[in-house]
Amino acid sequence: MNTKRWLLASLAVVVVFFVLEMIIHGMLLQGLYLKTAQVWRPQAEMMGLMWLSWLGYLIFAPFFAFIYTKGHETGKSGLGQGLRYGVLMGLMLSPMQSLSWYAVLPIPGILAFAWFLAGMVVITASGIAVGLIYREK
Repeated sequence: MNTKRWLLASLAVVVVFFVLEMIIHGMLLQGLYLKTAQVWRPQAEMMGLMWLSWLGYLIFAPFFAFIYTKGHETGKSGLGQGLRYGVLMGLMLSPMQSLSWYAVLPIPGILAFAWFLAGMVVITASGIAVGLIYREK
């Protein structure tokens, strides 16, 4: 394993998660969140706990990148392998997350579906980032 590229790939995953999660949840899904305001913590409380999201990204990213390093194929495109990895990981993780939250929170199905799609986008983009960074030179 190339430790330098693994660390850079891990950092890229954190950045991808931060940027896309801010766009998706902070802007695109804002209307759905306002319609379900009774479900969520008050804004100030959420902002005070936002560091936990960052901690989650920091824990997830190195494992996500590490798994890629163990499964990528030599001689193949980093972009293609990253895309494949991201889609497969997204299909593994996104349904579990969105369906589990739908089961325990009184939210509309459209929000759970939006979370599934958002997870697919974020995890696929993360896979692409890892593939581009952890490619053969």
